[in-house]
Amino acid sequence: MARAHQFLAVSEFVAVISAGFISKVVYLDWMINNDLGWFPYLMIAVALGATLYITFNQMGLYDIETLVGPEINFGKIFCGLGISFLIVLGALYAIRQGESISRGWVGAWFVSTAFLLIPVRALIVTRIKRGIETGLLQRRIAIIGSKDYVVSLANRIRQAEGLSVAIDLFGLQKEANDARFVGELPELEATMPSKHYARVIIAIPAGDINVIQAVVRSLGAYTTELFLCSDFANLPISTTGSRKFGGVRADVIHLLPGSETRWFLKRALDVVLSFVLLVGALPFFLLIALAIKLDTRSPVLFRQRRFGQNGTVFHIYKFRTMTVAEDGPTVMQATLNDTRVTRVGRVLRATSIDELPQLLNVLLGHMSLVGPRPHAIAHDQAFEAQFDLFARRRRVKPGLTGWAQVNGFRGETRAPDDISRRMEHDLYYIDNWSVWLDLEILARTLFVFCKGAY
Repeated sequence: MARAHQFLAVSEFVAVISAGFISKVVYLDWMINNDLGWFPYLMIAVALGATLYITFNQMGLYDIETLVGPEINFGKIFCGLGISFLIVLGALYAIRQGESISRGWVGAWFVSTAFLLIPVRALIVTRIKRGIETGLLQRRIAIIGSKDYVVSLANRIRQAEGLSVAIDLFGLQKEANDARFVGELPELEATMPSKHYARVIIAIPAGDINVIQAVVRSLGAYTTELFLCSDFANLPISTTGSRKFGGVRADVIHLLPGSETRWFLKRALDVVLSFVLLVGALPFFLLIALAIKLDTRSPVLFRQRRFGQNGTVFHIYKFRTMTVAEDGPTVMQATLNDTRVTRVGRVLRATSIDELPQLLNVLLGHMSLVGPRPHAIAHDQAFEAQFDLFARRRRVKPGLTGWAQVNGFRGETRAPDDISRRMEHDLYYIDNWSVWLDLEILARTLFVFCKGAY
C-alpha cells in the first residue's frame, strides 16, 4: 500500500510536468511562435509538482482511507491545484520573476493539469482497489494474545477483508504444534521495526489485566497503530474510541501519529533546514571547537547513546561541556553549579549552543527538528518504569526541540511531576502534530534559546 501511494504521487508529479510541456509546445511554440527556452518553465513545473504533493498530502488525498473510498474527490483536487498554483505564482512574483512568464502559458497549464490529474488519479485508484481485491496489495497486521481469541479474531478479519490483509499470529506462550503462530511477544517486538505492520491488535480476555498491561506497555513505544480487543470495557488502559474488525469491537490504544502519515513533508522540512543551518553555522562551530580545545584539550564532541524511534539506539552529538562522558547504567544529571561543567561548557549550556551539533543527527535521520527530547538511556528506562505511557514518546523521532521545551519543561527532572508534565506535553505533540505546530515550536524556540540548562 505504501508503494501504491508513492506510485500515485510520482504519477501526478509527472502529469504536472507533462501538462506544462504540452502547454508550452501548443501555446508558446505553435500558437504564438515565441520560444522562450525550456529551463525556466521546467523549474516552475518542478516547483508546482512538489507544492502540489505537499498540498495534497495536507488535504489527506494520499491517505489509504481516501484511496480506497468510493469518491474521486474532484472538489479537493481542484482546490488543492488552485492553492498550489497561487503559492508558486506568489513565489515567482516575490522574487520578481513573474513578469517574464507568459500568462497565457500559465492559464493553459492550469487547465491541462486539471484535465490530466483527474484521469491519472482515477486510473491509479481503480488499479489500487483492484489490487486490494485480488490480494496484490495488502496491509499487514499482527494479532497477539490468547490462542482462541487470536485465531477467532483472525478468521473474522479474513472473512470481512478477504485478500486485502496479511495476518501474523503471535501467542502469549509458545504454540509448539501450531504452525499458524509466528512466535510470542519477544518475536513480535523484534519484528516491529522491519515488518511495518499497519496495525497490531491485542486479543486477550479482560480478566488477564496484568497481562494486558504488560503487552500494552511493551508495544506502546512503536509507531504502529495499536488496538485492544477484549470483552470488558472498564480496563486500566487509556483508550481513545473504538473500531470494528471482522465485526468485533476493539478499543483504540493509539493510532498512527500524524507525522508518520505526512512523513515526507516532515522529513523534507528537517533535511532542508538542518542542512542550511549546518552550512551557515560551520565557521561558528570551528570557533567553538577551538575554545573547547583551549579550555580542556578534550574531544570537542560528546557522544551518548539515546533511544530513537521505535526503540532504536543512536549516538547523539553535543559540544562537550563537562569533564565526564557518562554513558552507562548510571548517568548523573547536571545540577545547578555542577563542578563537572567546564568554563566554556557553562557558557554553551547557558545559551543551549551545546545542542546544535544535533543538527547532524537530524540530517542523518536519527532525529527530527521537532519532537520529544531524548534522554540518556539510563534515565529513559528509569522514567519508563515509573510511568506506563512514557515509552509512547518513542513512537516518533526525538527532536532537537519540542512542545514540552517551549512550554518551560526542560533541563533537570528533580521530581516525578517534572517527568509527568514533560511526558504529557510530548504525547500532546504526537497526537496533534501538524506542519504548522512544528513551525510554531521552531519559532517559539528562538525566544527560549538563551534560557539554557545548567
